[in-house]
Order: sequence, then structure tokens, then C-alpha cells
Amino acid sequence: MWFCPDTCKSTTTMASRDQPIIGGKFRKRPVTSVLQAFTHQQLGFRSYQHIWQLPSSVMEMMDEKLSKHGMPQLLSKINELSRQGKSKHKELLEFLKMLLKKLSNLDCLRRAYSEGSSHDVLKENCQIILDFDGINLILEILMNTATLPWSKYSSCENSEELLIKNVCLDILRRFFLLVEKFGEKLPYTSDILNYLFTLLVYPNAHVNAAHVLELILNSHKEMLDLNTVPNLKELISVMDDKALSNFCQILSVTISDLDTYEHKSSLYQQNKQKRSKGFFVMRDINQECLMSIPDLLPRLVHIVETTPYQPRYPAITNELDTWMQWIDNQMAEEDESVDVESSLDDFIGDSVNLYCDDPQSIMHHSLKMATHVIHRVEVFYVLGLFLVGKQRKKVQKQLAELKLIPTLADIFDNFIWKCTSGKIGTRRLRGHNSSCECSPEVALKIQFLRLVHSLCDHSEHKHLLLSRTELTELKKLNEGAGKSKVENFDVPDKSLMCRGTKGLLTKIVEVLKKEPTASTFRFWLARAVESYLRGSTCYADQMFLLRRGLLHHVAGNLIENDVRPKEILQSSFDLLGELIKFNADAFRQFERVVCTDVKFKKLVEMIERNLVDSNMFIRSLILSLEHLQTEMSTEYNFLFQEENRLLEYICNFKQQVSFLQRLITIINVKSLTQENVSCLNTALVFLMFAHKNGKMNSYLAALKQCAVRVGEKNLLANFRDLLVFWQDHYLHKDKDCSALEKSSRIKFETWKDTVTMMLSTDQKQGTSIVHYLPEHDLPRDN
Repeated sequence: MWFCPDTCKSTTTMASRDQPIIGGKFRKRPVTSVLQAFTHQQLGFRSYQHIWQLPSSVMEMMDEKLSKHGMPQLLSKINELSRQGKSKHKELLEFLKMLLKKLSNLDCLRRAYSEGSSHDVLKENCQIILDFDGINLILEILMNTATLPWSKYSSCENSEELLIKNVCLDILRRFFLLVEKFGEKLPYTSDILNYLFTLLVYPNAHVNAAHVLELILNSHKEMLDLNTVPNLKELISVMDDKALSNFCQILSVTISDLDTYEHKSSLYQQNKQKRSKGFFVMRDINQECLMSIPDLLPRLVHIVETTPYQPRYPAITNELDTWMQWIDNQMAEEDESVDVESSLDDFIGDSVNLYCDDPQSIMHHSLKMATHVIHRVEVFYVLGLFLVGKQRKKVQKQLAELKLIPTLADIFDNFIWKCTSGKIGTRRLRGHNSSCECSPEVALKIQFLRLVHSLCDHSEHKHLLLSRTELTELKKLNEGAGKSKVENFDVPDKSLMCRGTKGLLTKIVEVLKKEPTASTFRFWLARAVESYLRGSTCYADQMFLLRRGLLHHVAGNLIENDVRPKEILQSSFDLLGELIKFNADAFRQFERVVCTDVKFKKLVEMIERNLVDSNMFIRSLILSLEHLQTEMSTEYNFLFQEENRLLEYICNFKQQVSFLQRLITIINVKSLTQENVSCLNTALVFLMFAHKNGKMNSYLAALKQCAVRVGEKNLLANFRDLLVFWQDHYLHKDKDCSALEKSSRIKFETWKDTVTMMLSTDQKQGTSIVHYLPEHDLPRDN
């Protein structure tokens, strides 16, 4: 279970501490520790493997030469006590605490935190423990003390065995903090992992156990298969809410897609990996395992609903300052007679009043003021991960029935949006720059908005974000939509909707309209609203938001403030695209925003300067143009009579070809990512309508001329390679293309047939790219 320091090989079973292990094969490897140097010199390559095997005289000598703190003798004493059974547990606990304090000197930690590096003394102590096989000793104590009856954990909350285990866990945590790549040195065995899982049910151990488990799992490339964890369902069933919240740290590692692909951004490399033999997605397997636990999602929703909220200070103008003020007030109300500095040594890890007998140490509760916020953050994150997996529709339905959305609307009312970036005179956390907006609530709000985004994305239950009054308004808008009316308008279960006069959607819109241009939250607020609109475009949904001034605000903010942050620019254009798609009224409202040539020119420059970020908006323009021309010709004519700059802009043939040329030029197969692959689909939309209107030849010929003019000789060859990738990416059996079809109102068969036609190898066909390629660029048969 542990790496022997002199062999660097992992053993499958724990060596008995009662039986010395002496000897070993001749080694040609260089000496890597003080212990090895000593044993090599004294025993002629016959190596001691454990600290407790060394004679006491040698221990004293090692103490003198290696450490002023008596570390080797301390380890030897811990080993001796650990072998003497329960009668020595109290003494063992005290010596383990002494060892932990050598890794937890608060002065050193404060200095390390402020300087951005660990203190040398702590690192030296770690190295001595490693050299003397101390980690192996800690693991053995952790694993070999009396097994606790986890099914009756409440009776063991304060047992000495549990305290011993918790200190051992805290020691391991310190090593992760102080020793680089420590997790890679720990054994990744089922015995240790499964034992740590059983400790998650104990109130006084689950924090450290969850943290150590998370650190171990994050240190290894292989994702843990939750099906291999014995009694997982039973373990979860006996966890209290706090333990389950901490368990979300483990879930976030085992159901995320961060380690699914070796290449985190390249779609080309990801496609190759997906097609490789033996590839499977452990995330999906783990999600399926967890979804088979009937009460897991209800319990997570219960935690979201019942976790208390911290007090806030509305008069303070900065979010971080409100938290700092809360800490100050809590500390001021504590018993001033307690020596804070001396008792801080008993505050270890996240455990309060766990390692000391002084009940007044509970004063350090003020140092844990953000615990409940972090719990909510973890739960929000895990729920969001469930919503992006293969069982997304099932999870959306279940969370809707659990009334999560009205619960989120109530939580939203508690938020105070005062995150003022870079404000002079505001306080900040140590080690963070002046523009940093870190606070527990910032993380909470971001995960909250990510969860709303995933709840709404192509969801049948998105109208639960409205109140009953707003639903009535929406139904009236749909009735008056004319040709855009949605037949069989789905009416949600009113008992599952938001309470009061304003639903969660309206509350988010109102906050978005007040947020500063460069606000951290602006991206996520816009994303949450966009996800509500995404999917099958609904005129009533668009008009509901247009009535609340959203289009005017977002478009006006882009033009008036010359938005620079890439994320905010992209989310703003994406939201505008969903607001105007297929909607003549939205085009009219947009015209009132860009009512002068100067304003419109500024918008155009921003679109063309940031094509990757604005391409979804361009796609909405071309989709709307085709829709208005074919389905709403009367409205289309009225718009041109009234003068509409956006439609005139996108109608221009030269402008469309210019967009096509640039969309194809800025990407290639090797540079495609989840972010910029939309440029390829936007280019395809132009060409699908060109083919529909019998103008494909004209567009491809114009592209060839444009390529010659701007010196892009390989433009069409690059486009052909991109289309080959498109087929590989979108026509694979694991790809759900319904979203592409719904958002464009173009059947996926049309997408597929257009690509196939352009990839034809018949050079005589004017709709085939090879028709326009020079001889040296023609594709070769393999």
C-alpha cells in the first residue's frame, strides 16, 4: 500500500509492524534519503525499511544531525504507542498532535500565505517524515486502529479512535499542501480509497476524509469508478446533510468531464480519442451509478433549501468588505479573556474543538463563517454537472418536480449585487491583486447562475422560471403572435412555479440591467437568460424580455461602452442573437438603438473586429433574413420601407461573402475548439440558404475570387478539410444534433446533405468545392 523509499515499488498489502523487514536486493540506484545513506553505510546495502527498526542510540544521533525538533524520536514513539492497543490511545493522540503541529505552525503558515510559498521549516519537517517512512506509519495507524461501526456512527463521535484517525487525515492534508506532487506518491489502491469513504459518515471526520479523498483523486489521471466503492448507497444513506455536502467534493471529481479527454480544447484530437479502441467515458458511468440512488437528488435539493444564509451589510459598497466586516463583528463579540494566539494551535484543518479540551476554543467558529456558503457552492456545482450529462432531460424533470426553481428564486432575493471590481480603498484577501473580487459569495453566485443556465438549456420546464402572473402575460403574447404563435402552448404545473409577482427570470434580468459593464457576473447573468431563449425560438418568450428593455440595454451597453472583455462581449452578442432571431419586432427595436450612422458604424466595427465572439449574432441575422423573406414577406417589406440598418447590412451579397471568407480563414481543423466551431456552422448556414436559392455556384466562385484578392490561396482547401471534420464530428452516433436543428429551424438532413454535396469529388459540379480547387490542392486517394 505504500512506496518503500528505497525501492519505489508499490506493495499490495501492508507490512506487519511487529515483524522487522530487513535486507533486500542489491541496488545500483543513487541514495535519495538520509535514512538510506545511513543504512547503506552501516549495513552494507542491507536496508532498514521502518523508523522503529533503528536502535535508540542511532535515533538520538539522527535527531542531533537531522532535526532540532526531535522528529525521528517522535516518529519512533508514535510507532511504539500505536502497537500497544487501546490502552495507549490517549497518549498516541497527544503525540500525533505534536507531529501535526510541526506541520502546522501558524506563524509559518501566515508567512507562507503572504509570501506565496511554503516556509522552509515546514518543508524540512516534511522531508524528514518522508525519509523516515513516517507517511507509511500514519497510513498504517489510520487503517489499522479499531474499525468503527459506521452504521452506528453517532455513538463514536468523540471516541479516541476517531480522533486518532482525524489527526492522521489532517497530517496527510498538510503534506498535500507542503510537498509538491505528494498525491502521486500516495498509493492509489482500493483499500485506502474505500476506507476513506467509510470515514465520510462520521461528523468529526468527514471534512478531512472528503478533503484527502478529493486531493488523492485529483492527483491521479484515472477517474474513480464509483461502482467499485462497497456499500456506496448505504454510506450515502447514513450521511447527514453536512457530510453529504462535503461528499459533493468527491462527486465533483468523479462526474465532471475535466479528465475525459487528454486534449482539453482541440476538438480534432478529442474526436481521434473518442474513436480509439477501448475509449469510454467514466463520467457517464458514475452519473448513472449515482442516479440509481433514489433519494440523492431530493437530499441535495433539501440542502440547497435549508442551508442558512450569512448576515449581510447592505450599506457596504463591496462584497468582500461585507464578509470582512462580518468576521470583524464576530471576533469582537468573542470572549476577550481567551488567549487567541495560544489557542489557535488547537484549530486544525476544518475541525473546531476537536483536538483540545478547552471548550472556549469554539470561539474560532468565526473563522469558519463561509462554511455554509461553500456547502451550497459544492451542491450547486454537482447539480450542474448532473445537468450536462447523458441523463440531462431526466435530471431537469426531477429537479423541476422537486421545486428547485422556486427555491432558487427565493435564494436569489438574498443576494446583494455589489461586486465592484478594482475600487480604490476596498479591502482584499492576502495574495490577491487590487482587481480581485474573491469572496465566498462570488463563487456561490457564479455556481448559482451556472445551475440556472443548465436548468433552462433546451428544457421543457423553463417556464417554471416565471411567476403565475407572468405566465398569464406570456400566454397573451402567444395568442397575439399571429404566424409566430406556438400551437399547443405547454402550461407548466403552477405549483412548481416561482412565487410572488416576479419570477427568477425577471429577477435575473433586473440585476443584469444594473450590473457594471466589466462585472464578473455579467457574463453568467447573460448566459442564464440566453439559455432560457435557446432551443426552439418562441416569439412570446422574446417579447416578454423585449418588454422589459433587455435588448435595448444589451445592445446599448455594447455600443455606448465599447465592451472589451471577451467573455462579456461574446455573451452579449449571443443573447442579442437569441432575442432578434426570426422576430421583426426585435429588428424594429434594434433600429431604435442604432438610430444614427455613427452608432451603427460602431456596432459593425465591433462585430467585424470580434468575429468569433459575434458569429452567433451574425447567424441569427442570416436565419432571420431568410425567414422574413420566405415566411413573413409583408413584415419584411415593411421593415425595408421603415429603413432597417441590420437587414440592409446582412442582405448585401459582398458583405455575406466577406463574412464567409473570414469565418473560414480564422479556423482550421487543428485549431477548432468548442468555442470557435460555431464559426463553421455559421458559414454553413450562409451556404445552405445559397443552395436553397440556387446560388451556391455564385457563392463558391466569389469565395475563390476573394481568396485570390486577399492572398488566401488555401482558403477553399481549408474549407474542405473543415467539412470533412464536420462529418466526423456531427455524424457520429454519440452526437446529439437536435439542438442544431431546433435553433436554426433547418432539418439536420439538410445540414448533412449540403456538406455531402460540397464534398463531392465530381469536379464538374459547380456546387462542389473541388470544382474551384487548383490541381495541386485536389484531394488524393489514400
